[in-house]
Amino acid sequence: MVKDLEDMLDGLYNVEGVEACILYRIDGVPIILKAHEYREHLLETMFWLEKQIKHVLGEMNKEGLNETIFFFRNNRIQIMPSSKSTVLVTITNTETHDYLTSIEALRTSKIVEKNIS
Repeated sequence: MVKDLEDMLDGLYNVEGVEACILYRIDGVPIILKAHEYREHLLETMFWLEKQIKHVLGEMNKEGLNETIFFFRNNRIQIMPSSKSTVLVTITNTETHDYLTSIEALRTSKIVEKNIS
């Protein structure tokens, strides 16, 4: 199962400028992390996200949003619900092509949605 989840994230993970792809449960627990190398700031961002996922999802639901993008430190963070029980987070550097990353994140989200409930 874990290998299948990792394979689902490969397309997004391979987009130039993507530093990490993380699939979280809706309660903020990370399920899968794909990162090119260990970076302390990514670990700090992950811990921060764990605490914020529930709140961000609540606000997104209240506002009727399908995704949200914000900047944290020197990264662009895109949060997108990918199924009833998971959330896809994409962390990129600020020079990354935003449109390409958003399209690939949406595609990946749809793949996860088809395979996970």
